[in-house]
Amino acid sequence: MPQVNISLSTELHALLVELAKLTGLAKSGLAAEYVRRGIYEDAAKHRQVLYLQKDNITRLNESD
Repeated sequence: MPQVNISLSTELHALLVELAKLTGLAKSGLAAEYVRRGIYEDAAKHRQVLYLQKDNITRLNESD
């Protein structure tokens, strides 16, 4: 699986350490999951924006 290196602020690192302690999961696994979620959420938002843009263009073209 491809790997990505990230830099965290001291505050985010502390939160990640705390979450790792609470969940018993590795920090790297938690960080990877948060990155994955963020990418999927952003991709879904971008798809929705593209869909709405295409829909608006189609409507404008039909009204001409």
